[in-house]
Amino acid sequence: MLTLSQSAAPLTLDPAKTTQNNEYFEALAYEPLIDRDSNGSLLPGLATSWSYLGGNNTVFQLKLRSGVKFSDGSPLTAQSVVADFKYVVKSAGQFAPYFTGDTFTATGPLTVQITSPKPDPDLPGLLTQDDVVGDMISGAALTHPAKLGTETFGAGPYMLDSAQSVTGSTYTYVPNPNYYDKSAVHWKKVVVKVIADPQSVLNAMKTGEVNFSQGDPSTLAAAKQAGLTVTMAPLLWVGVTLADRNGAMSKPLGSLLVRQALNDATDRAAIATALFPGNGTPTNQVTVPGGYGYQASLNSTYPYDVAKAKQLLAQAGYPHGFTLKLVTTDSGGQSLVAQALAQQWKQIGVTLQVTDYANSNTFYSAAFAPKFPAFMTVYGQQPIWIEGPGLFLPSALFNPFHTTDASLQSLYDQEARASGAQQVTLDQQVEAYMVRQAWFVPVLTQGLPFYATSNITGTSVSAQAPLAELYQLKPTG
Repeated sequence: MLTLSQSAAPLTLDPAKTTQNNEYFEALAYEPLIDRDSNGSLLPGLATSWSYLGGNNTVFQLKLRSGVKFSDGSPLTAQSVVADFKYVVKSAGQFAPYFTGDTFTATGPLTVQITSPKPDPDLPGLLTQDDVVGDMISGAALTHPAKLGTETFGAGPYMLDSAQSVTGSTYTYVPNPNYYDKSAVHWKKVVVKVIADPQSVLNAMKTGEVNFSQGDPSTLAAAKQAGLTVTMAPLLWVGVTLADRNGAMSKPLGSLLVRQALNDATDRAAIATALFPGNGTPTNQVTVPGGYGYQASLNSTYPYDVAKAKQLLAQAGYPHGFTLKLVTTDSGGQSLVAQALAQQWKQIGVTLQVTDYANSNTFYSAAFAPKFPAFMTVYGQQPIWIEGPGLFLPSALFNPFHTTDASLQSLYDQEARASGAQQVTLDQQVEAYMVRQAWFVPVLTQGLPFYATSNITGTSVSAQAPLAELYQLKPTG
């Protein structure tokens, strides 16, 4: 038996409606069209091959694996894949914006075409397990979508056993008898336990109650000391999303000078050193070293300068500062960073009123409602085309006030049509624009650690694939 832990229970098991943070609850039961290997390469999943047709990245073709059945016995067909994509768009979940305006066509029994109204260069990556929407749902189950929230209807190696599961606490998966590759089923049972507190996760791994888990920066040193296998690659930036950029809920945030002042008042090096020794690198940008659009020079945009920050606030009309409400959660050290920022920003007269929700689902609901003008953020590096609809475009979840910016949109659209060196340059321009507009207060970058006990293998990750792949976890020996 393999036992995993996750910090929060999913609000739904529906792949079209869940968030990327719940990917592990989906990956066991729902095989993706394209599989991302731990070394970053793309491998056949439910699709055996894929390619763009023509030269403008607007028509994408997938050829499906034959003879595949979902756990409910229904077959994988081009029509079932088309129905899945249409359901994703209708559901309006986190990843629906990636398919805005797309048409989906079954051009043969096992051939599907996705036609986009504008260039979309990153569909292969989007259709892997990393972003959930590549996980296909049974066509039969799509006729009864209400069941998707509490049961699984995928073509992956396992399926949820509701009788052995407790919603919100324990999710038990057993082998899918219809899975096409029996040799890839390494466990008789996989149990996912919901354990919110990072220290409790570490304790459970020390006792063997849990075999594999996403780690936390606050327990990284202790995990290594306990003899756990720790793997990680650069992935995350941690900081604040200054979401209310038009000043609807917090008038000061409508000023670029105020947002820049908050960046200048942040001593990133002190926070990284004090809170995340060995796994925290100060940053001014919303990507990671080696990530899409990264430029080392951008990290000198906001050197720690309290005097300058005060001057900017005075120019913006807030010489005595202001009060800013911020919501956070505990995972990833977010609450610790929020507390540090509250102390630092106090020096320029900004009172940070922090609301801390231990339950990450409650946190996300409050942040995305939006009920706060600013919220703590841990966000993974992504290709710019993928990052836009998730992080900064008007429809993005992490842009809950739907801020629009014609210049940023133009750069994004140019990037989608570019390739090679031109695309790299535009990636950098997009990231630099967000830094200078101070939409965020990035504080540091981290690797996302994964912990495993000695009886588990297959936990390797890489810069190209920093999320551990559940399909590759095997018993030692």
